[in-house]
Amino acid sequence: MKRPRLLWIHAGDVCANLAPRAIAAEYFDVEFCLELQSAQAWTRRFAPNVVCFDFEHPEAAPLRAMRDFKLSNPSLPLLMLTAQHSESLAVWAFRARIWNYLVKPVPKSELRANFNALSRLVGEARRVSRSLQAVRALMPAEDIAGSQAPQARSLQAVLAQVEQYYAQKLRQTAVAAGCGMSSSAFSRAFKAEYGLTFSQYQMSYRIGRACLLLRQGSHSATSAGLAVGFEDASHFARAFRNLLGTSPSLYQRREHPLKPVTERRRHERALPAKSVLRKALRNLPLQRAGTRIDQAVESGLPNQHDRHVGQE
Repeated sequence: MKRPRLLWIHAGDVCANLAPRAIAAEYFDVEFCLELQSAQAWTRRFAPNVVCFDFEHPEAAPLRAMRDFKLSNPSLPLLMLTAQHSESLAVWAFRARIWNYLVKPVPKSELRANFNALSRLVGEARRVSRSLQAVRALMPAEDIAGSQAPQARSLQAVLAQVEQYYAQKLRQTAVAAGCGMSSSAFSRAFKAEYGLTFSQYQMSYRIGRACLLLRQGSHSATSAGLAVGFEDASHFARAFRNLLGTSPSLYQRREHPLKPVTERRRHERALPAKSVLRKALRNLPLQRAGTRIDQAVESGLPNQHDRHVGQE
C-alpha cells in the first residue's frame, strides 16, 4: 500500500532537532521545503496529503503566508510547530483552520500521536467518521487528571525555566537536581522525551532569540549575542555558524535589510531636512514629485503613508 505524503516546510532559522522529521518519516514519505515562498510550487510538484509548517519565532509575514497557503489548499491538513507560544497565537492558528498547533520541543509520544492520527485521517479521507477519529487520537494526556507522570511534569518545568532564564547560566547539574535526578539520568530522560540533549535545546533556544533580535534590527551582531547569554562575540559567532551555517552579521544583512538602530540614526542624520525636501518636491511637476517620493521612501525617509501602514 502506498504511503501518504507529507511536505515539511521549514519556516524558521534554527534546526537543531531532527527527531520530529524522523518520527514523521515513520508514517509518511517526507519531502522538505526550505523556503517558505516555494511552498506552493512544492505542493504542485509533490502533491502532499499533509503539510507541516515548522516555525521558531513566527512573525507576521510568515504567518500570513501560512494562512494564504491554507486558503489556496483548503482540503490539506496543516500541522504547525512553533518554539514561540502565546494564547493569542494559538487562537489565531485554530481560526486559520490549522489542524493542530504544537509547541517545541514536542515530546516524542505527542508527535507520534499526531502523525498517527494524520496518517489515519488521510487513509479514511472519504469516510464521514474521520473527524471523530482525529479528535480521539489527540486527547491531551495533561488534561486527564493524574495521567501525566511526575518526570514529564519536571521536564516541562525545565523548558519553562530555559524560556525565562535563557540569558543566564543554567548548569545541567543544578537543573537536574531541581528535577530530583542526577545529571546523567536527567540527560537521558530529556533526550528520550524530546529527541535532543538539554545543552542542544538551550543553545538552539538562545540562537533562536538572537535571530529574532537580528531580524528586528534592534541589536548589532555582537550585542545580540551578549543579550541572549553569550559571554563573548567569538563564542556567539561560532555557535551561530555551527547551527545556521552563516555568521550573525551576514544573517542580519540577509534577513533584515535595515541596518541596526545606531547605523540607521547616523543615516537619517545624513539625509536632507524634511522641510527642505518637501519644498523641493512642491516645485516639481506632479509626476516627477511622485517619483521622488518613491525614491525617498526607498532610501528610508519616513512619510505619512508609512505611519498608516504600520497601524493597519
